[in-house]
Amino acid sequence: MDKLYARVSLVKIGFRLFPRVSYRQVVLTLPKQLRIPFHNHSNQKRLYSEFMVLAEACLSELILAHFKTDECEIAVIVFIHTQSRNGNYNPHLHVILAKGAFFPSNEDWKGFQYLSLYQLQLLW
Repeated sequence: MDKLYARVSLVKIGFRLFPRVSYRQVVLTLPKQLRIPFHNHSNQKRLYSEFMVLAEACLSELILAHFKTDECEIAVIVFIHTQSRNGNYNPHLHVILAKGAFFPSNEDWKGFQYLSLYQLQLLW
């Protein structure tokens, strides 16, 4: 049920963004060994913000490598959840990622169907 709800929500959000662009959801979890320092940090707002910026940078690097270029832009929406389903403190990011990239030099959009989860794990 949760997967179906997430997929339907993703389609609804995607429909409102860019026409004819497909999206996928990516979930990035904070490693367990960093959860206590995150939880006890004096400025969680800044830390969470930087955590989200890091996710965008990681996905951007992955897509730049996929297209073998350093001149494309990605479309992402990143939001944070700090609790797991059972209520435990578990900071993780939900990312809505466009399945492609924009190339400003020729104003072209190139899509992709596959990104290496292995490469994403190495970067993250």
